[in-house]
Amino acid sequence: MSILTRARKGMMAGAVALAALTAATPAYAWWEGDYAYRTKINLNVDAAGITGEVARAPVLVRLHQGNFNFKDVKADGSDLRFVAGDDRTPLKFHIEKWSPAEEQALVWVDVQGLQPGQASAIYAYYGNQNAAAAQDVAGTFAPDYRLVYHFSDEGAAKDATSNGNNAAGASGRSAAGLIGSSLLLDGASSVTLPAAAFASGPLSLSFWVKPGSDGAIFTLPGSVSLIAQGGQLFIDQGGARSAGAALAADAWANVALVNDGTKSVLYINGQAAGEVAGALAAAAGDAVLGTGFAGEIDELRVAGVALPQAAFQLASAAEGQSSKLVTTDTAQQVETGGGHGYMGILFAALTFDAWVVIIICGLMLAIAIAIMITKGLLIGKVRSANEAFLASYAGVSRRTGEHDGLPMFDPGMGASDSTLGRLYAIGRRELGERLMEGRTTGSRFAIRAQSIAAIRSALDAGKVREGQKLHARLVLLTIAISGGPFIGLLGTVLGVMITFASVAAAGEVNINAIAPGIAAALLATVAGLAVAIPALFGYNYLLSRIEEITADHDIFVDELEKRIAETWQDVPAAQAA
Repeated sequence: MSILTRARKGMMAGAVALAALTAATPAYAWWEGDYAYRTKINLNVDAAGITGEVARAPVLVRLHQGNFNFKDVKADGSDLRFVAGDDRTPLKFHIEKWSPAEEQALVWVDVQGLQPGQASAIYAYYGNQNAAAAQDVAGTFAPDYRLVYHFSDEGAAKDATSNGNNAAGASGRSAAGLIGSSLLLDGASSVTLPAAAFASGPLSLSFWVKPGSDGAIFTLPGSVSLIAQGGQLFIDQGGARSAGAALAADAWANVALVNDGTKSVLYINGQAAGEVAGALAAAAGDAVLGTGFAGEIDELRVAGVALPQAAFQLASAAEGQSSKLVTTDTAQQVETGGGHGYMGILFAALTFDAWVVIIICGLMLAIAIAIMITKGLLIGKVRSANEAFLASYAGVSRRTGEHDGLPMFDPGMGASDSTLGRLYAIGRRELGERLMEGRTTGSRFAIRAQSIAAIRSALDAGKVREGQKLHARLVLLTIAISGGPFIGLLGTVLGVMITFASVAAAGEVNINAIAPGIAAALLATVAGLAVAIPALFGYNYLLSRIEEITADHDIFVDELEKRIAETWQDVPAAQAA
């Protein structure tokens, strides 16, 4: 086989592989162009520990600032829609809680066809100001459900299905429930559930419970009960009792009771925990929640079929305080065909305290830049003036016989800002005063050694004052260098704290919930470093230039002192005059 033939076959194989890859990962089009945003919601069946197929189930989606920008949706959430993974099939859903002020929402979505080993996803669409509300509370649940209580309302619990099986009896609420509000039982009062929801035949009962004391959590008179006793949960059916299953106090657990006509099986957190043989006897009256039992109950459901274990595994994984089922991708925007820019995501997740820190750092940076510019211009002007002064000064003769001291000369307009010129003026003034005093007092010499020291002191004082002018306001740069990173770090720590508190309040812990908030909080540290780094470079540069000017001062003062001493010290007063 020739090399050319092999190359052609290789190219054909590559083309086939590329076509297969493209076919395996289709790029779905936007569901409806009127919606500006969409967020992909991944349903990680394997990570959630779901071992069987779930044909249809309500899935809880928690929205919060870590995975959703409430500014992109209408204030009442009426433009929110959910679409299946094919990005074509709308899904029924309803909102249990919607609080843009808290940046939290609880949404139930009717999802179908979840299977182990297969990646699943749904899409949330929003950002359509013309959209009307499209919730379907009853349609979110399959026809097999006879009763669903969210306990999101005060008073008697209302059935979310179309069956109207509302509860009866006074019951309290806990705003800090697992999923929004929860039913609060005090051990004395109870809640009655209509017997119509517990017709003969297969039955599935599920709920979340947080035990506070022993007692009967659920009782179907003459049929079956779920009893909490000594940290254990039992099925009591027809005089038979199942083996006890551990039920921790003051901790949420998902509990399910399933009877398929041959036996009743107890599930705790999606795992089988006990069973009792036999079909359920017909109920002798309404079911009761909380006979002598104190604690909290949330999300109670009754279905007229024996739901598979996978349904309770899904509920346990998706509805708890740490969701193992639901993760979200970065929101996408229809105008660009892609996601928000990274900086847009970060700025959208910034908390108020982080904004305050960033604004403070921005002001510090503006002040630092202004100081660096003005100080740099001043130093450049002084250096040019000093060079002009020295050029003129070098051409002035010593004129040792001049009676009034150092000669006066015009260094030109370019030397008007010369620090050396001001030092020369100090030396000339001090020398003139000493010479005049010597002539007035009749001193033997024009100027004495003590006078030279006094003149040097005056020159040193002038040199210090000139240095202070050059160093003025440089302390603000040092404050920016040392304080900027610490202010930024403060903003980051506060932002991380708020992010974790928000995630804890939302009851969902995953990387997509935490990452945007922490990344945004780190912007405060970036802002602090953005202040410190240019201020550090500018400060060191300016300091080196000032040191050069200071060195010129030292040299000039030394030379001027020596010139005065050489010319007038020990010279007879008569000769100096």
